[in-house]
Amino acid sequence: MPGLSVSEKNHWKERLSKRIDKRIEAIAAEDPNLLERVKRDAHDRAMQSLNLADLQAEIDRLEREEEELEKRERVLNRTMLARVRGVPLETIDELSVYQSGKHNHEVQAAITRRQNVHEDELLTESEIGRRILNLRVEKDGLLDSVWLASSPKQIKDLWSKVAELLGDEPTQLQRDAMAIAPVED
Repeated sequence: MPGLSVSEKNHWKERLSKRIDKRIEAIAAEDPNLLERVKRDAHDRAMQSLNLADLQAEIDRLEREEEELEKRERVLNRTMLARVRGVPLETIDELSVYQSGKHNHEVQAAITRRQNVHEDELLTESEIGRRILNLRVEKDGLLDSVWLASSPKQIKDLWSKVAELLGDEPTQLQRDAMAIAPVED
């Protein structure tokens, strides 16, 4: 029987990936707010470790003041229109106001990268989080696992030698894939 084609391997990678995603959802459901809490706490840690928290607090204060000014401006614009039309203020609808983003792209990218690091740190602090991290690592290496499961012995041997050279530990799925007997053409 011939080995799997590239599209078949990608198909199996996607199918297995979806199964892992479902399992991550099921595990995360054991503590429904864990991932949301971790993301929020990781963002806070990212802001602290990048020494941006005080600056963000000042930005937040300015934004609150700006919102108050915009709200006052909308009321004044509505009042002027109401006076011009000679109607009560309550009959004039709110005007839409354009609001720009909080950060420039470079700062946001730095926060996101640092937040991801802290998110992983926070996930390692709980058993459920460690299970989720382990499944994410398996998912990230899933295509390699599919290829290893369907590769000849030479590729498996080379993979092992490169992993040893780099000091990489294979995932459980990769170890299992290496143990599968190569397909004979």
